[in-house]
Amino acid sequence: MAATADAGATVMIMDGGMGHMLRRLGVTVEGAVGSVERFLGVAKANEDSPQLVESAHRAFLDAGAQVVITNNYSCIPAVVGSEETVRYVTAAGKVARQAVGTSTGVLVAGSLPPLEASYRHDLVQTPERLAADYTVIAEALAPYVDVFVCETMSCAREAAGAYAAGSLLGKPMWVSWALSEKADGTLLSGETVEAAVEALGPKALEPGSPLQACFFNCSQAEAVEVALARLRAALPDWVRIGCYANGFKTVHSEG
Repeated sequence: MAATADAGATVMIMDGGMGHMLRRLGVTVEGAVGSVERFLGVAKANEDSPQLVESAHRAFLDAGAQVVITNNYSCIPAVVGSEETVRYVTAAGKVARQAVGTSTGVLVAGSLPPLEASYRHDLVQTPERLAADYTVIAEALAPYVDVFVCETMSCAREAAGAYAAGSLLGKPMWVSWALSEKADGTLLSGETVEAAVEALGPKALEPGSPLQACFFNCSQAEAVEVALARLRAALPDWVRIGCYANGFKTVHSEG
């Protein structure tokens, strides 16, 4: 579970890792952590086993989650192919909305994930390609979601591309970056938290903009603790901040 909050707001509880939950329910998960191959089965489950995906969403809701994130983290051209992306993303939106049903006080967040392997800022595509692919994903999700969440963004340019595409569709925007394990207030790319916020553009920080929350995910607790204070200082008071975790064992890189 995870939360986004600011000093004057109630904590909002988000769901947990869909990949981990679906694996427990029988979906095949294999390949290197962060690789595009790892969650092919999870991506296809939206169509092949929608009842399992709905059960996973409902399990988090039953545990107290106030937000469910659509199961399309791996529904990207690099995993399912360009022609199939819309089909699998649409299925993810439909099953998340169905799982929430008529529940009150629960949001469906549409995932705008990395378009290549996670945690690989060196693989982030050109601004033009980011705009094209994120627009396709966001438009497929839009009928089913309440907000968009740009998650596991490894560099400022990646987050800016996802934010720009999603913000054109009239939905609130949340942005979440992945941090360096150095715990020095930098992203995986080495860019500072302040630079990442600035890359969203000056209009993102104006009152009435789509930006509602910024946070960190898939990062060490020590890194999050350092970065949160800097994130709070870099944002207007009305933008919520927070963090949410994953279930992976921490492995330190060399150096």
